[in-house]
Amino acid sequence: MGDKYILQFGSLAGWPFKIAKELRVRNINSKNVIYLDSEWKDLNRRLKFDKALYKKNDTIFKKVFNLLKYLHEVPSEAKLIHYHSSNVFFRELHWLYEGRLYKKNNIPMIITFGGGDVRDIKYANKMNKYFFLENNFSTFIRDIKTKIRFWSWSKKLDYAVTDPEFIDYVKPYFKKVFIFRQPVDLSLIKCVYPSRNNTRPRILHIPTEPKVKGTEFIINATNRLKEEGYDFEFILKRQITQEEMYKEITNCDIYVDELRCGSHGVTAVETMAAGKPTISYIREDLISKFPSELPLVSANPDTIYDILKDLIVNPEKRFEIGKNSRAYVEKYHDVKIVVDDLIKIYDEISN
Repeated sequence: MGDKYILQFGSLAGWPFKIAKELRVRNINSKNVIYLDSEWKDLNRRLKFDKALYKKNDTIFKKVFNLLKYLHEVPSEAKLIHYHSSNVFFRELHWLYEGRLYKKNNIPMIITFGGGDVRDIKYANKMNKYFFLENNFSTFIRDIKTKIRFWSWSKKLDYAVTDPEFIDYVKPYFKKVFIFRQPVDLSLIKCVYPSRNNTRPRILHIPTEPKVKGTEFIINATNRLKEEGYDFEFILKRQITQEEMYKEITNCDIYVDELRCGSHGVTAVETMAAGKPTISYIREDLISKFPSELPLVSANPDTIYDILKDLIVNPEKRFEIGKNSRAYVEKYHDVKIVVDDLIKIYDEISN
């Protein structure tokens, strides 16, 4: 029993690997297993993991075989399962076999969500007029699928651990919901505060999905500011590795993450860790659910022009927000702090 590991299943911006790695540093056996050994869509972040169940070019038969093979290996290898957004074999069927199998073998299970996998589109549009998807037949079907997945998970899964935005979505389905904050490895991110003397700031935007992040509004705002004579450099990049991304954020003065989701993701945490003022839209009804020190600069498509203009002309403000950002991440998002909390949660659900 002692050599069994805590399974971190899934990718989710690479944080399951960070959790597994930190647990191993503490002599707690843990492994991050993912589906596919290559990136999602056209991304090339080269996120780390311990094991992939199949390769992109494998046949459907081989993919299914590998999934089922691993599904049956888990009871003899894992002592606890932390799902990150997905389970091993079809989310809608977790209740039918996978959940039953692991429950029968007395393996505690808990699940974390990442965003698009949990948001009810109708509710998101009700709460956020800037949300990137409209209510239509396609999103109606998507919402039904989301509810089926939650129903499936809730039959055999008692616990969820998620960030403040998603608590209202997931609470009806689970026995207990814990708070989770996206972890970052501070040893990988160099902290350089924006210079108080820099009169030509570098603004950086690296969207995973431009529509989701509101990239067009960011470009429009920077073009308008350029036309009005404001002096700054705007850099837009995509399809870069995580290592390259960390270098880029070290060299910027302002990072624009997103304008439409209504809550921040792990990229915003990483840029705050680099000591940068970070722009990300936080819905007004969610602000009170985050720690009071949250230093994110909230902006939406209607306010991004004014927010950027203010930061461009205020180097002292950039510096102060950058300092507060690093301090915030050290207090709440350092992988060591997050794993401290997770260990307590793992102990609770195991007893």
